[in-house]
Amino acid sequence: MVKNNIRKSLLEQGQLLSESFALDANTKIQQTVIKNVDLLSCKNALLYFPFKNEISLSLIIDELEKYGSNIYMPKITACNDLKFNLFKTNEVLKKNKYGIKEVKNSNFLDPEKFDIMFIPFVGVDKLGYRLGYGGGYFDRTLGKIMNEKKRPIFIGLGFDYQILNINFGESHDIKYDFVMSEMRVLSFN
Repeated sequence: MVKNNIRKSLLEQGQLLSESFALDANTKIQQTVIKNVDLLSCKNALLYFPFKNEISLSLIIDELEKYGSNIYMPKITACNDLKFNLFKTNEVLKKNKYGIKEVKNSNFLDPEKFDIMFIPFVGVDKLGYRLGYGGGYFDRTLGKIMNEKKRPIFIGLGFDYQILNINFGESHDIKYDFVMSEMRVLSFN
């Protein structure tokens, strides 16, 4: 119940952001990624299509494409599993049951084969635990590799107001390695 209240409050705050602030913060956050993350070494990267007020990844996509990286996007299957599809710039997209864009192909990659994963969030607690929309898709899919020695780097991108100074994480929640906002870069290693 606490998570639902936090989620609702953060989503309401997101609706109050001005368009100019959101655009400026999006650019700052993506530039922070480009400056601080070794994208050149990323052979396989998971990104996402922004939904609601999530951070855009257009500059990061351009950078990864420049390096010849494989870019993948999340897709919810008919069985309610989360898979990761190969994305090409002119790819045919369709919206899923939540209204989130997805790639239509079936070129999937297993989670443990990624170098880096940019995973969207509604909120992050002070220990780096992710709060999503409540469906549990990322938690179920990535929970199996969370404690592996060889696993992707998990990065969250969001606005500073979404980073909370409280604990709400549970053992099944994804914990980020890094979270980047328009104001700061946090490491949770």
